[in-house]
Amino acid sequence: MPKITIEMYEGRSDEQKQEIVEVFTRELSRIIDREPEFIHIRFNERPIDEHAPANLKNKR
Repeated sequence: MPKITIEMYEGRSDEQKQEIVEVFTRELSRIIDREPEFIHIRFNERPIDEHAPANLKNKR
């Protein structure tokens, strides 16, 4: 059961996260020859802080 954890700053839309899930699942499934339903992706979203890229800080 492959598990992927993605840590990123908060602020991405549900549509962006869904695209990430679809692409990562499809490609990992292809690469490791495993059915997509066994691949799990989790997001850990961090609050925007002083280390965040400028484009995210400006969206606050």
